[in-house]
Amino acid sequence: MLSRRHSSVRLGLIMSTLKPLIVSLVLLTSIASGAEKTTVTRVIDGDTIETSRGDKVRLVGINSPEIQDLFGQEAKQHLAALVENRSVDLIPDAISSDQDTYQRLLRYVVLDGTDINKRMIEDGFAFAYLKFHFERSNDYLEAEKKARANSVGIWAGNQKGEILGKQKQDDTSRFRSPRAYVIGALVLLLVCIGIYFYFKK
Repeated sequence: MLSRRHSSVRLGLIMSTLKPLIVSLVLLTSIASGAEKTTVTRVIDGDTIETSRGDKVRLVGINSPEIQDLFGQEAKQHLAALVENRSVDLIPDAISSDQDTYQRLLRYVVLDGTDINKRMIEDGFAFAYLKFHFERSNDYLEAEKKARANSVGIWAGNQKGEILGKQKQDDTSRFRSPRAYVIGALVLLLVCIGIYFYFKK
């Protein structure tokens, strides 16, 4: 009786140890099955690349300064140093669109197991792009906070305030979209109707 109880306790400990490994293995397998292997032939800017198949790929979850903006060239050069002419895996995000409005593929770019999207944030050449939902948003936001705290890349210069202002403008621009105005107008209309019927009594 005691031997059986001891065996079941040991089995429970083994299973509790193996469970995280099994979950990780399943996760890695599912990620690998969605990955596409390709070669980066050109870096367009700090968050966009072109592949050997001619696809333009937007690195999902990040935003870097535009080429003409402050640190735009530096961000492009940094991404080029990481991935240009190298073989990478492109992994789709489970909750994002497959493409953006410019028909670019939205992907995580992985090189030898390194998440390049996150690496761009960690190195201070991009920030977490929270305008749209994506799986790794919390992880990327933490990476950005560390980059800011360590004053690396775009966060190192005296122009930090200008970069932050541009980022804030980009992140809040969705509130000025036509859809936001329509929703606001409908809410206002409903409030007016409610007030009208309240005083009509």
